Amino acid sequence: MKLLLLTCLLLVVALSQVSASCPENCPDTEDVVWALGGGCNVFRNKCYFDKENCQRDSALTITTKEECQKFCGNACIQIYQPVGGIYKGQERSFGNECEKREHTCQTGETFV
Repeated sequence: MKLLLLTCLLLVVALSQVSASCPENCPDTEDVVWALGGGCNVFRNKCYFDKENCQRDSALTITTKEECQKFCGNACIQIYQPVGGIYKGQERSFGNECEKREHTCQTGETFV
């Protein structure tokens, strides 16, 4: 019984350390990170990648731009729900979030 209690305590401490290392705020510096996991995922920098990985059940894996782009989507449902973003001071509009993600995957442009 003591061994089970000790094991549970160690697990709780270990998990609290993992969640404690998750970033809350990330800088807007652009140093694009390409990652695989359910398709190609593009992040503005490693901090945004780490932040996303902290919230996932299955971890993303950093890869190259070329490898990741093999998994970019190319078909979005044509439902007009406009979204926008700013990239290098220029505002850009998209028909929906899917179109914005596809554009980011194809170009590496990460929007704030």
